[in-house]
This record gives sequence, structure tokens and C-alpha cells, in this order.
Amino acid sequence: MLLFHNTDRPAELHTREGLTEYLSTAPPVPEVLTERDYRSLSDSARSEYDRTRILYLSGSILLNTAQLQQAKVLLQKSFAANIGRNSGHAGLMISGDSTVGKTTTAKALMRYVFSQYARQIPEYQSLGHIPVVYVEVPAGSTGKLLMKTFARFLGLPVRSTETMLDIRERVVCALNAAHTQLIVVDELQNLASRNVGNGESVDILKNMHNDLAATFVYAGIDLTSGELFNGNRGRQISGRFNLVKMERLKRTNPDGRAAWKQLITGFEKNLPLRDHKLGTLPAMHEYLFDRTNGSIGSLGRLLTGAAIDIITDGGGRPELITREMLEEQVLDIAAEDFYATTKKTVGRRTLESVLAESLAS
Repeated sequence: MLLFHNTDRPAELHTREGLTEYLSTAPPVPEVLTERDYRSLSDSARSEYDRTRILYLSGSILLNTAQLQQAKVLLQKSFAANIGRNSGHAGLMISGDSTVGKTTTAKALMRYVFSQYARQIPEYQSLGHIPVVYVEVPAGSTGKLLMKTFARFLGLPVRSTETMLDIRERVVCALNAAHTQLIVVDELQNLASRNVGNGESVDILKNMHNDLAATFVYAGIDLTSGELFNGNRGRQISGRFNLVKMERLKRTNPDGRAAWKQLITGFEKNLPLRDHKLGTLPAMHEYLFDRTNGSIGSLGRLLTGAAIDIITDGGGRPELITREMLEEQVLDIAAEDFYATTKKTVGRRTLESVLAESLAS
């Protein structure tokens, strides 16, 4: 069954209206029906129920990991430090490899801040407030392109004759007028490439810290090891920001293994499958690590992908995840390469063990 996009898909993040809708609403957690109740549904009701489950699986499972808890604490500290400042604002930097959950963590922080603000100032919309802003840095960004990205989010028209400084002034005025509290700048590594506008863009962001009564969160790939924070410009920013380093979990130490099993258990508890028995997936923790190289993002895609396949299968098999089903899933290149290497290593060790036993006998 081919699943088409519909009006029930999550709102986009890149506009004021879209982000507000996304942060103020969340797909409902679907009830896990019994086989009898599921079969008693009409065809249309069953289709709607299955679509609700797929929507939830495809983007709504959020686990309160240790890294997310750390990010929340550090963000709280940044907000507290910024209350009495009119320059040199503190912020948070989320750095790591791809597929480790940087954007997911940023989304969770946005929901956290937004929900707190809406609770304290329920009339924020009628006041014209925009408590949270989200932008992605375009590839090869220049200062003007970066400001255009902010303007697009805010719905500010940009004339071709405007300079970067013109756009920047209007953006800063709009954000201050909107009482913006949190600004998330994602894909920040796009500023780190060698291009004419890189230094200009970094300077603009640095100056925005002083011009806005807002806390910034930066997210990107390996931010601490690239060019972005080298030199005077970079050190001025990095010196003000706390760092959450997102890493793949490791099974070489007890804490890493315990965290990995806990993560698997968390995903399993959120799978809306009527036949799946809790404990099945944690028992496969070694295999799941081999498949994903300890990546939270890859693990999520592996498990939710298998669950979605079960649902779209139309009831042809029990709603439980098996190793055979997981083998059918195709993941990102990094995870697949790691798994292929692991299988070769395990196979070679197995062969060596068989030969050693044969010679010993």
C-alpha cells in the first residue's frame, strides 16, 4: 500500500505558522486494539486507525534520553544566565555525527520552551508573540541568504534592492517585537565551508546574540572539530555556548550497554502493535547494535520501519517484530556499511573457531 501525504501530516518547521502548529499540536498516541476490536472496525475505520498508527510511528516517538535531559538542564541554565544580560548571551550547541538525533533533540527543546511559554502566557498569539523560531542554514550561506532565511520564517517580504543590513534590521526588529525566547539554528555546519560569506554570517549571528533578548541553540555536524569555531570569530561564539555532544552509544562499557538496552526498551514500549511482547527487542540488543552501530536515529528507523511494514501489510501476519523482519529493512549507508563489516568479522571469527576445534580434535 502506497501512503500519500495528506493534511494530517505534521506541519513544516520553516515558517512561523507551521512551527506554531507543529509545537502546539501532537499526533495522538494510538490505542493498541485487540485483534477482535480491530477486526470489528469497518474498512474505512480500520484504514484511518492504521494511518494514525503510521503517523505516530513515522515521527512522533520521542524518548527522554540522558542526552535530552542534559540538553534541557543546560538550556535552563542558559535562559537563567541571559535574564540580566544585554550582550554576550549564553547558548547551547548540539554537535555530533549524522543520525545521532541532533534535530530530534532540537525539536524536543523547542516543544519544551513553547509549552512553558504557552502555559505562562496563554494569550501569546493574540499579543503577536513568537516564542520559538527555527531556521536551517542554507548550504554555502552568505550573510544576506541567512537573513533571507530568517525573513522567510517570519513572513517578511524581501525586495531585491535591499541590502543584507536592511534585511537584518527588519528581522531583529520583528524578533524583538515578537518577544522571541528561543532561536534554533540547525545545520550550522553549512557555515563552516570555505566561502566568501562564511565570516560575514558568523559575525551576523554573533551580533544577533547582543541585539536580541533570546537564547540561541545551534545544531550541526561535528561543530567543534570544523573550521567554524577556529580563530577569533569562532572563539567568541564557542566561549559563550555550552556543548551537548551527541555520540553513538558504545557497548564496550557497562554504562553504554545499559543505556542501549534502555533505549531499545523505550522504543519497544511505544510500538502500537497488538501482538508484540515486551522484552523481545531488548533480548536482541547485540544484533540491534550490529545493525545500527549504536545510532539512535538508525535504531528508530529500523524499529519503526519494521512496525510500519507490519501495519501496511494489511493483517497478513501477526503484529510482532522478528529478527527476520528486521533483516528486511534497509537503513542509512553508514549503518549498512557497519553491519556488513560486522558480519564479515563475525563470520571470520566463527570460521577460525571451527578450524581450531577441528585441529584440536
